[in-house]
Parts: sequence; C-alpha cells; structure tokens
Amino acid sequence: MRKINFSYFFIWSIIFLVVTIIGFIPSFIFRPVFKDSGLPIYLIVHGIFMMLWFIGFFYQNLLIAKGQLINHKKLGIFWFVLAILVIIGNLNVVISLSHEVLMGENSYYDVKRTFKNTGNLVVGNLYFTVISGILILIAFIKRDTPKTHKRALFGACLFLFLPAFDRFMRYFNLEDLSPLLNFLMLSYIFPISLIVYDIVKFRKVFWITVVFSVCYFCAIPLIMFLFRNNLHKTIIEFLG
Repeated sequence: MRKINFSYFFIWSIIFLVVTIIGFIPSFIFRPVFKDSGLPIYLIVHGIFMMLWFIGFFYQNLLIAKGQLINHKKLGIFWFVLAILVIIGNLNVVISLSHEVLMGENSYYDVKRTFKNTGNLVVGNLYFTVISGILILIAFIKRDTPKTHKRALFGACLFLFLPAFDRFMRYFNLEDLSPLLNFLMLSYIFPISLIVYDIVKFRKVFWITVVFSVCYFCAIPLIMFLFRNNLHKTIIEFLG
C-alpha cells in the first residue's frame, strides 16, 4: 500500500469535513434529537449538498495524497457538477430567506423574518456564495495548474465552510464572550495559514492566495457597509 502524503491541503480537507460533521450533528444530521423544530426543504437540500461537497473535497485530496492523480482527474467532472449544485442550492437558500422576509413569514424556529434579524444571513451567504463560485470557476479553468487549482478550491471551500464553522463554535459555546470577535479571530486562522504556508514553502505568496485572502478579509467591512447604508434591504427586495 502506498504511503499517504499528509500535505497542507489534505490536512485541511480533513479538518473541514470533521468540523462540518460536528457542526451539522445538532442542527442537521441528528436534528430531531437536539431540536424540536424541523427544517424547510430548501435547507435540507442545502445541507445534503454541503455534506457531499466536503466529503468530495476530502476524497479528492485523499486521492492526491495517495498519488492517484489519474483517478482524481477522472472524478473532476463530477466534482464540478456537484460544485454547480452547491452554488445553486446556496442561492436558493438566499432567495428563500429574502422571500420570507418580504412576506413577513415565520422562520422554521417560529420567529418572524425581518430585515434586521435575517439581513445578515442573506447578505453574508450571498457574498460567500458568489466568491466561492468565482473561485470554483478559477479552479476549473486552472485545473492543469496544480498550485492555482488547489488554492482556488481551498478558498472556495473556506467560504462555503464558514456557516458550518459558526455552528461548530456555537456547539462548543466558543462565541459566548464576543461572538463576532471570536469568530473573526478563529476564522482568520484559515487564510493566514495559507499565506504562511506559501511563504515558508515557496518563498512567495501566490496571486490566487492574495485574491481569496483579500476577498475574505473584506467580507465583514463590506457587509457592515451594506447595513449602514441600508443596502441589505435593496438586495433582499431584489432577491425576494
């Protein structure tokens, strides 16, 4: 049996999958055990796609770790199709939430949807979905350029991973003191680790690392700007 190479990206694929599973256990996988309320269809579909995505990301990295590059490339088309379904599923969630806000409907946990309590979900998830979609497209175009391909997919996974990471933090009460501050401090570890990895191993930072890191670090300032100028309402009205 060929020895598995525990590379940087393979290790992160394991972390992404494990954290996603743990975060999804109370809210999705074993929800009836932990929660009294069910989930709407659009969130069930979203959850299934996200689980498949991180399982696929792990498996594709496992093939690389085993040196099975040919099998990795053969599965690439299925990976890309799944990526499209993930993006569509995420956009469907954003549109459904926007519709619920405009209709004044109650959420699945029986709280009325408003611009105030749902606006951050809509704007944040829309931003994460758009950026991850762009990075996935770059990864597909640059599939024969491994260094760019791997970093683009890592960035896309990170944006898709953030909601699961938030659930993971809530599961272990890691947000109790200051939710936003703790989330930022912990989530910033991911892009910073890639920057450090590039510098240590290659003595430079790849352009795709810079692009995805800038998009990542600009997320909170951009979302806050939209809220201060009430542009989140415009976005919700357009989507809903």
